Amino acid sequence: MFSSQQLQKIKDISIKKYDYIDALRGFVILGVILVHTSQWVVPTSVFLSQLVAEGARGVQLFFIASALTLFLSMKARKQYEPQPLLSFYIRRFFRIAPLFYLAIIVYTWHDGMSPSYWAPNGIEWWHILLTVFFLHGWNPETITSVVPGGWSIAVEMTFYLFLPYLFIKLNNVKSSLIALFGSLLVAKLASTVLLFLFSPNYPDTQQYLVYTFSTLWFFSELPIFILGILLYHIITKCPDKDRTVGLLFLFVSIFLFIAFLTPQTFNDLLPKHFLYGIAFLFFALSLYFYPNEFLVNKITILIGKLSFSLYLVHFMVLNKIAQFIKITPGDIGFILAFLLCLLFSILFSYITHNLIEIPGIRLGKKVIEKVRFS
Repeated sequence: MFSSQQLQKIKDISIKKYDYIDALRGFVILGVILVHTSQWVVPTSVFLSQLVAEGARGVQLFFIASALTLFLSMKARKQYEPQPLLSFYIRRFFRIAPLFYLAIIVYTWHDGMSPSYWAPNGIEWWHILLTVFFLHGWNPETITSVVPGGWSIAVEMTFYLFLPYLFIKLNNVKSSLIALFGSLLVAKLASTVLLFLFSPNYPDTQQYLVYTFSTLWFFSELPIFILGILLYHIITKCPDKDRTVGLLFLFVSIFLFIAFLTPQTFNDLLPKHFLYGIAFLFFALSLYFYPNEFLVNKITILIGKLSFSLYLVHFMVLNKIAQFIKITPGDIGFILAFLLCLLFSILFSYITHNLIEIPGIRLGKKVIEKVRFS
């Protein structure tokens, strides 16, 4: 049982917010919006095209930041929460579900159930049902068909299932490195088996569904999460800030990001998204050791705080802007399109963040309070 003082600590506990982590999330969503904007207004220069195409890797940076944040949170809460596991799942559900469920309704109403690129046979009722229960990440036709970009939500929610176990087992740098190597082997083997099992069930014109599924599903992203866990252990062992080390890691991350634009690996032994995960690991370390104001500032922090809403909203914003505004392809046109999409996405995300996300988080806290003190 807990003493009255401990119960008060449970009630008052608040997890310290780190500006550099919010900034990391800000860069995540900026990268995602960049790549999706380029699919509307195509830049002409080769380097800019290559650069913005890798904005899709921002999701890997999000997974790293997510693993880091959740490990920091679990470490801070485990001492005082009487039912930490139940509280964790309640907290995560109410953080994700309210806005995601609204996205399911809005995108299903807007896009309809007819065939589309990610659902060539149309949206079936069971597609929506799997998405509601966050199980859409386990089928090629559902992983990202109901809600645009919904694959990352499925992967994130699956990670939550494994997180308590990983928190116990991966308790130092050594165990995390061993797990990282093992997860790379598991990812390669699992994707190979997946292709073998699913490919015969789809015609040649739909094989892209199976291949994309094999690159997006949870096991392919597991090594990225473990990079985030490794990051957690590194920063907890190095609590002191260091400007020189931070700048060094920043230069290393930039060098690797550019170097990996056109990597050559033997039979994709190390997939490209994992290579970028390594670059992002150094980038996160750089902001931890030296959160310089050029990268960690009010703008990037605000964008990071709105990142979940921005992720779900910007698809619709892009769709509507493209209907009403015609922009000539090219580098200048692309930059203009990106700024327009970012501006309107921020405006709408500010609304959804305050009207849906925050009330959902508060509701989750109330449920946890009832569980704690009942």
